[in-house]
Amino acid sequence: MESTKLFIRLKEYGRYASTAEKNVVDFILEHPQEVMGKTVHELASITYTSASTIVRFCRKMGFHGYKEFQQGLVYEFAMSQGSVNIALQDISPRDSTKDVIRKVTQKNVDSLRITEKLLNSETIDACVQLLGQCRVVNLFGIGASLLAAKDLQLKLLRVDKFCNMSDDWHSQYLYAKNMGPDDVAVIISYSGLTKEMITCAKAAKNNGAKIIAITRGDSNSELMKYANYTLGVGSTEFIVRSGAMSSRISQLNVIDILYAAYINRNYEQCMKKFVKNYIEKGN
Repeated sequence: MESTKLFIRLKEYGRYASTAEKNVVDFILEHPQEVMGKTVHELASITYTSASTIVRFCRKMGFHGYKEFQQGLVYEFAMSQGSVNIALQDISPRDSTKDVIRKVTQKNVDSLRITEKLLNSETIDACVQLLGQCRVVNLFGIGASLLAAKDLQLKLLRVDKFCNMSDDWHSQYLYAKNMGPDDVAVIISYSGLTKEMITCAKAAKNNGAKIIAITRGDSNSELMKYANYTLGVGSTEFIVRSGAMSSRISQLNVIDILYAAYINRNYEQCMKKFVKNYIEKGN
C-alpha cells in the first residue's frame, strides 16, 4: 500500500469498521502526531482496544504489521504538512511580477505532485467501472468547481456518455433528487464543506446512487462521508481564499486522469465516438 493514501483509506474504512476498529481510526485521524512513536500496547490502551485488534487492523489497511503502519503514518503526516507549507507560500505585496510568476507556477506544480501521490489506481479503476456501467452521470459543482464539472461534461459528451450538468444549483438539486441506484454523481468541492454540494450528496445517497467526490485529500469533510469513492486533490490553498488557483488546476488534473483512464478501459469504443463526433474547424 502507498502510504500517501493512508488518511483517505482510514476515512473510507472507518465507515465500515467494527466498533473497536472505529475507536482506533477516529483517534489516529484526530491525533496523528500523538500516535506517531507510540507502541502498539500504548495505542491499544488509549483507544480501549487490544494489541491484537490493532495489528489485525494494520494488516487490513495493507501493512505487514504495526511497525510498517507507523512508518506510513509518519510519511503521510509529513506529506500533509508539506501541503500546509505550500498553502502558506502566498503572494506578498513586496513581490515583483517575476516573483508572482514563479510563485503561482511553483504552487501549481507542487499541487499537482501532491495530488498525484494522493490518487490511488485501484480507486480510479473502480470509478471508471462505475462510469461505464451507470445509466447516467450527474455532475455537481458551484463556483470554481463548476468550471471543472463543465470540463468533465464536455469530455463525457465526446464519448457519448449520457450526463447532466447545470449552472443553476436548484437544477443540480433536482438531478440529485431524481437519481437512482443505477446512476453516478460526480461531486466536485475543494473544501468538501459547501452546503449546496452536501445537500445534493445527501439526496443522491438517499436514492441509492453512487457518489464520486473530488475534494481535498487530507480533509475529513462531510462530503467524504457520503462518497463511495474519493479522488483527493492536494490541500495547497486555504478554505478562505482570494480565488481558486492551484486547487482548480488539481481538480482539472484529476478529471483528465479519470477521463484518460475511461478511454483506456474502453479504447475501441471511444475511438469510434471520437471519429463520429469530430467537429471540423473552419479555415
